[in-house]
Amino acid sequence: MKKLFLVLFCFSFLFISNSYSQEIKSYNDQKETVTKYLSERGEIYFRFFVSSRDIIKKLANRISIDNVRDNVVNYEVIAYANSDEMEVFRKYNIDFEVMVPPSLQFPVKTSGDIREIMAWDVYPTYDAYITMMNNFATTYPNLCRIVNIGSTVQGRSMLYAVISDSVNFRKPKPRFMYTSSMHGDETTGYVFMLRLIDTLLSSYGTNPKLTELVKNIEIWINPLANPDGTYYGGNGTVNGARRGNYNNVDLNRNFPDFYGTPSGTRQVETQNVMNQLNRYNFTLSMNFHGGAEVINYPWDCVQPHHPDNDWFLNLSKRYVDTVHLVNSTYLDDYLSNDPGIPGITNGWAWYYVYGGRQDYMTFFTGGREITAEISSTKLLPQAQLPAYYNYNVRSLINYMKECLYGVRGIVTDSVTNLPLKSKIRVASFEYMNDSTSVRSDSTCGDYHRMLKTGTYTLTFKSQGYYPKTISGVYVKMDSTTVLNVKLRPMASGISGNESPISFMLSQNYPNPFNPLTNIKYSIPEYGKWKTENGMVTLKVFDLLGKEVVVLVNQKQSPGDYEIKFDGGKLSSGIYFYKLTAGDFSDVKSMILIK
Repeated sequence: MKKLFLVLFCFSFLFISNSYSQEIKSYNDQKETVTKYLSERGEIYFRFFVSSRDIIKKLANRISIDNVRDNVVNYEVIAYANSDEMEVFRKYNIDFEVMVPPSLQFPVKTSGDIREIMAWDVYPTYDAYITMMNNFATTYPNLCRIVNIGSTVQGRSMLYAVISDSVNFRKPKPRFMYTSSMHGDETTGYVFMLRLIDTLLSSYGTNPKLTELVKNIEIWINPLANPDGTYYGGNGTVNGARRGNYNNVDLNRNFPDFYGTPSGTRQVETQNVMNQLNRYNFTLSMNFHGGAEVINYPWDCVQPHHPDNDWFLNLSKRYVDTVHLVNSTYLDDYLSNDPGIPGITNGWAWYYVYGGRQDYMTFFTGGREITAEISSTKLLPQAQLPAYYNYNVRSLINYMKECLYGVRGIVTDSVTNLPLKSKIRVASFEYMNDSTSVRSDSTCGDYHRMLKTGTYTLTFKSQGYYPKTISGVYVKMDSTTVLNVKLRPMASGISGNESPISFMLSQNYPNPFNPLTNIKYSIPEYGKWKTENGMVTLKVFDLLGKEVVVLVNQKQSPGDYEIKFDGGKLSSGIYFYKLTAGDFSDVKSMILIK
């Protein structure tokens, strides 16, 4: 029987290949094949060659580019197109080759038996997937709940498993998100995520590392972001899956980005995700794709590096290095010379993506996201799923932990001590409409700003409150700096004013100190006080009046400020600190005791 199936499969595959596989030809020479594909599947899968990246850039928002490889003399481009996109592509007069879609190249096994699926070497039917997700919540009611963020075009559910030791109420801890298969025919991550959910839940209380993750992070996992695409062949099989949703739209080209909203109709799946991301703060996320083996980090649609580029690169390198401890030849595609490391690429340097989820998440929501291309074969043979999961599982777990590092704390009202929703910015990182700022949670007031090792200045702003700036905030790799902040509500009768009404220099705290202390001051509106172009200085002097350090010497906007002063290099004794702004100055003393 197995031999008969193999013969039939080989015959079937040869038939498909002979029917659809073409050499590089003009559109007119393969019009019949293109028409057949578009009629039967709504999209075609094809490749072509171009001589410059400028052409790729022009095509990037006209067709759905899937992969680009630099062949030295030219660029090989793999792409998808629906009927409208193919009409646009035709106008470029580029010869191309229609290829067999990934989900038709060989059959994979799909099962509706939950016990068989949980051996993790088979794909689930849609109904079995829904059952499995609900079973997680039923089996672990104190650790898991299922959230449906909305329905797809065909009415299928977009489900998240939320995992936390406080799953039924909110605690001040970062939200983390994994999501997979927004391209419906890229299914490796689909099974990975189901298995990861099971691993986290079944290991709670017995595996210390996983238990700590569930205690300290609110984990959201969406195994299947495009069920209509994955089950295009019917709820009982993933064979025949396609890239786009039911409307033949690439969901990873459907989000707003730096250039506005992509042309065409925003799909219901996209809007569901946007509603979710606007409702909840997600600190860190990753979305899983296939077709290559590489970690891709922002930006995808603009060339300048993100201000957190070094942090993104380190994050990506850690994922890849951990994978290579298990399999040194996996996740090592070299697809661009930026950063010049196999297995890692900057999105823009690889190829341009407009309307992508990664850039939307990072630019608009205050979160950070990278894309993991985890299998060169999109519809991975089911027997290989366990091995690929084992290559990735340590990286998956370590990646979640990254959202616990950096600066974190709680923002509250200084009068009521109630949590505040606020925006937190890092000085010198501000560009592109505050795309580097993060937000505190409106329920608990907690914020989480991941940063590489360094000393930073942070500004906290909330509507109806005076802003506060805190300097000298030190962050160390793989460590957490806790910085809780209280914002002062605006005085009644000062409608719309976002600044203090007078200068103020506060006594440092602690005092005496060794070696760290905090100095607070306030700058009012410039219209109420005469200052010289907004210049502010804060200097420290010894008992003889000798200047020993300049803490501030720059233009500053109205608001509350806090400076962390490190006297580690000074001798014990009495020192003075002086604030000067225009014709205002004030001096206070402090005591350093070692």
